[in-house]
Order: sequence, then structure tokens, then C-alpha cells
Amino acid sequence: MSLSDSHLAEFGELADPRRDRLAAAFVTSLVAMATGVPAGQIAAASRASAPAARARQIAMYLTHVGFSWPLARVAAAFGRDRTTASHACHRIEDLRDDAAFDARLAVMEACLREAPEPR
Repeated sequence: MSLSDSHLAEFGELADPRRDRLAAAFVTSLVAMATGVPAGQIAAASRASAPAARARQIAMYLTHVGFSWPLARVAAAFGRDRTTASHACHRIEDLRDDAAFDARLAVMEACLREAPEPR
């Protein structure tokens, strides 16, 4: 097993980084449509504006919950650190206490569940 294979094995399955990035881009597009924040700002390497940072946190959360991916895999797909993905998921989970936010997030989760399985 190569070093990269052993690194990917920690994800619980052999991940395909290219496909993971495509899945992250799909979720990013969904969040962009739902929030009005451009996908380019959500995916930007810099923190950008507060709305873009929040949208990125939502995208990471949806990827973690919707695909049942470990945080390390989510982080890799978004080009971030695992602790960043963890913070994003905790932040969004805390915000779900707000009924309006929870309802908007539930709609995005439903859209993600209805997406076709990747081939």
C-alpha cells in the first residue's frame, strides 16, 4: 500500500480524490443556488466574506451528513484542514436550533438526497 493509499484508508474506504472534489463542487453549487452566494466565493481558498464563509460551512456540513463522509475526507475534498471541517459542522449544527435556518437546511438536505448516485 502506498503512502497515499494508507492516507486514504483512514477515510474508511478507498476514496477517489478527483470524484470527491466533484462531489464537493456539486454540493457547493447546491449551496450557491440556495444562498445566493456565488460558487466561486464558496470554493475560494481565502476566507472571503462572512456570507461566503457561512455558505462554505453549510457545504461542508451537507457533504459530511449527506454522504456520511468522515471529516478528514470532507476537508480533503474542500481543500481544507480536518479541524476546519469539524468547526464548520459544529457551527452549522448549533445554528440548526433556529427553526428558519433548520428548515432551509432541511430543503438542501432533501435536494442532496434526491441527486443521482455517482457512477
